[in-house]
Formats: sequence, C-alpha cells, structure tokens
Amino acid sequence: MGWDKIMTHSTTRRSFLKRAALGGAALVAGTRGPHAKAALPYTAKEISARLGISTAVYQKERLSARHIAAIRAAGIRHIELTMIPERIDMHDQAQVSEILAECKRQEVRIVSIHANLQLRYNHTDEDQRLAAAAHLLDEIRFAEQIGAGIVVAHFGTNDQSSKTVTEMLDKTRDMRIRLTVENMRGGLKPYAAFVDRIGSDRFGLTVDIGHIRDTDGINPMVKKGRAADVMAQGGRRVWHLHLHDTFNLETKPDHRAPMHPDGIIEWGEVFAAIEAIDYRGIFLFEDGRGENPEQWVRLAGEFPANFVARYGR
Repeated sequence: MGWDKIMTHSTTRRSFLKRAALGGAALVAGTRGPHAKAALPYTAKEISARLGISTAVYQKERLSARHIAAIRAAGIRHIELTMIPERIDMHDQAQVSEILAECKRQEVRIVSIHANLQLRYNHTDEDQRLAAAAHLLDEIRFAEQIGAGIVVAHFGTNDQSSKTVTEMLDKTRDMRIRLTVENMRGGLKPYAAFVDRIGSDRFGLTVDIGHIRDTDGINPMVKKGRAADVMAQGGRRVWHLHLHDTFNLETKPDHRAPMHPDGIIEWGEVFAAIEAIDYRGIFLFEDGRGENPEQWVRLAGEFPANFVARYGR
C-alpha cells in the first residue's frame, strides 16, 4: 500500500488494540529475564529496509556530503532533512547540490523534511503567522523539488493552526507532497482530532514517541502495556514517525540514541503497536541534541540487529 492509499485504508480502533495486544502477548510468552524472546512483528531485514534518520543528529554542524556518507556507512538509506537555517540553507545552491549528489551516489533517499523549528505557524499575531507560513511554503516547495514525500511541522492544533494548514494545502494543491502535524507534549488525541478536522487526504500525523505524556507526566512508551492503546489513537492518520530512546531523567530525558544501554523505551511493544496500525512508512530515528552524532548514527544503524537480539526472531 502506498502513501496515496493510507488515508483510505480503514481499520477500526478496536482491531488496532486487538492486534497490538496479541502482538504484546507474543512478546511476553516464553520470556526469560526482562525482555521477551518470541516472534516479532518485523524481522531485522524488514526494519533495515525501512530504517531512516534525521539530519538533526548533525544539528551542531553545517550539513555536507560527509554526513550523508557517514549515515550510509551505518547502513541507513533514508533521511529526513531538518531545516535548521544555520545547518542547511535551501537557497544555497552549492550546499544543496552537494547533498543531493552525495545522496544519489550513496543511494540515500530523502523521504521527508522537518520544517523550521523556530517559527510559530499558529501565532496569534496575524502578521507573524503569515510570515511563518510564507517561509513554510518555500520549504514545502523545496521538499517537492528534491523529491521528499512528507513535510513535518509543529503546526499546533488551534484555530490559527487550522488556518495555516488550510492555506498550505490550498497553495500546494497541485503537488504530491503531504503535510503532517507533529505531536508535542501530551497525548495524541488532540492531534488525531486536528487531522480529522482538516479532513484532507494530504494531511496526516507524525508521531514523536518522546513527546507523548500520560496524565501522570510519564511517557507511556516506557510502560508495559501502553504502547498499543496510544498508537491506536493515531491509527491510520500516522504517516511518519520520530523514534528515539528515553532515559530515566528528571529533565530532558528524551531524544536519546535508540537502544542505548541506559534507554528505557519498551521497543518490543512499540513496534508491535506500529505494526498493529498497519504503518507503512519509514522507521525514522530523530536526535534532538546533536551531542554525540557518531554514537547516535551508529546505534540507529545497529537498531535492527539489537532489536532482534533483545526480543528474538
């Protein structure tokens, strides 16, 4: 099933939960020790084929060909360009040409771009909202030009958010590019409702598993038995993922390298939940700090093997 059919694929929330629960049960069955050893929803080969990483991992450096080469050397074939102006300038033809040429040489596909992180697309000041929207429109056109399929943005969910999304969809109606709202701190329900309110087959949801919080303030993806219910709230609307680990820290616990020795995300249940909603996109890992890019890229590349070694299959 391609991107163009995701929105028309109907599966009920009840079936999401049933499938995910069965997957979770399979993970637990026969467990010896803290992690399950049973059949998993994906093989290492299947995960590898859909493995991706955000260039946010290099957010403290100006993006260049050597970064693309390092990502490919780690076994990763898909990337998301994070549009940090100091790191990548879409108007710098030399930089863009260098990156695109290296992607072609390394057979790396740019699957998505993450819109500017500093702009507020739901600003209550109309002039500032319009300025942010104008910049976003340029990024969407850039994404279309370089062949990306998804644009991720922190649209928010208020009336101003709706205005910006509606304008962008209208102004890009002749493009194939699809837009997604990324969830921020809290639950997924407001974002799922926002996608439904927009009601466009070119607008979906990017789920960042590190941003989600239960009412107790804890990320549900570190809890046993919660991933299925949470991911089902997004369901068919989920077109894109931002994956990363979480540490047991009081502050800034998220956006850590996947399956880090100190990580506490319940990866087996997360991937069972992803499979249960019939997600067909890239398993994209996103760093939020840029503190140790070499370690981050290495662990992202090793994720398929580490996942199977931990959970079995």
